[in-house]
Parts: sequence; C-alpha cells; structure tokens
Amino acid sequence: MEFILELLKAERMDKLRVINTLIMKNLILILSSLFFANLLVSEENLSKDCFRVQDINNWKAIDNQRLIVWSPTQSQPYLVTLLNRCPSLPFEQTLVFKSTLSRTCSHTRDTIFTENMPCHIKSIKKIDNDTVKKILAASKALVIDVRTLDEWNKGHLSSAKHIEWQNISNEIQKEKIKKTQRIYVYCQSGSRAEKAKQALEQLGYINVINAGGLMEAQELLGTDLLKE
Repeated sequence: MEFILELLKAERMDKLRVINTLIMKNLILILSSLFFANLLVSEENLSKDCFRVQDINNWKAIDNQRLIVWSPTQSQPYLVTLLNRCPSLPFEQTLVFKSTLSRTCSHTRDTIFTENMPCHIKSIKKIDNDTVKKILAASKALVIDVRTLDEWNKGHLSSAKHIEWQNISNEIQKEKIKKTQRIYVYCQSGSRAEKAKQALEQLGYINVINAGGLMEAQELLGTDLLKE
C-alpha cells in the first residue's frame, strides 16, 4: 500500500514538474516577446527623435560646447550640446564623431574627439531652420546678463557676460566694442534689460536687443543655463 502511495506521489510530482516547466517556457516566451517589442518601439522612437552618426552630412560649431548637425535622413537640423568644453571645437576639420552604437537617445555612448580631446554628448535637441538662424546670429553677438551677482550665480546663460545694468555704461566702454556690434541684454523680466538697452543706445550702440527675462533669452538664443 505504501508503495502505491509513493508511486502516486511520484507521478504527481512529475506532473507538477512538467507543468512548472511549461509555465517557465511560456513565461520566457512572453518576456522575450515583450523585450523585442520594446526594442522595436525604441527603434521606432529612435528614428523619430535621434539622428544616426553615420548619416551626418554637415555640421557647424557655434562655440566650444555646442554645434548644429544636419542629418539627411531626418531632413532637419539638431542642436548638440557637450558635457565638457572642447577648445578646438570651432575648427570643424578637426572634429570626428565616434559611436559604439548608431544612435542612442540617452547619448551615453556617443563621444566627439577633437584634437584627441574627448567631449561627451550631453543632449541632442531637434530644432527647425528658424532656430538655426537665431542661434547662428546670436553666436556672433555679445550677450550681457544685467542682473545682480546673486542672480547670476543662481543661473545664467552659458554665452553671457555679467555686467549689472547700473554699471553697463562704464563697463561697456572698457571693452572697446564696435558701435555696430549686435548686443543682447537680458535680466529676470526684461525691465532692467530695457534700461540697459537705453543706456547703450545713448552711447551710440545701434544694434542692441532686449532679450527679455532669463527664460525668454534662453529660448531666443538657444544656449544652456549654467550655475556657479
């Protein structure tokens, strides 16, 4: 009798093993399907949001931390911002893109080498041709933050020079800047920038633009915010 019970118990255990094996196989199949589905979705998103390094047909350095890249497969430009500054970046013939992957939206594996100095990509932003024109025009301009030093230290545009609006008449004359130089001024809301603009115009500067508040200036000029 005990033998029969043991036999029945063994049969039940075998059945359980078979059932567990089938469950595990099905679970693996489901997880695999989900994984590959996510890969397909990622690849689909990749083609919409990112360009492939090997598809670059043109690029232009704005400064030693930003460049505009044109991708023929996406038929539009991108603003690439680097984590660290590359002093030789403006010399376009020295730059080489290298990537272990064709393009990842996280950008963690993409590196720019310029005269043997690695500069890792911080972000890639899809932009339009109007934004390109604004960024290129701003890159040739003098950008002045006319807020207080405390406001400046809390966050300012990477391309900006700090001169408080009360001191702008005296300080700008020390710079020996041409009267035709394009100058953008910004503050927190635009009111102090307007006062600075008027002061500069009284000195004879003919191309001064009130870029408004900090956020407005960032959108207009396409530069990053830095904190001291």
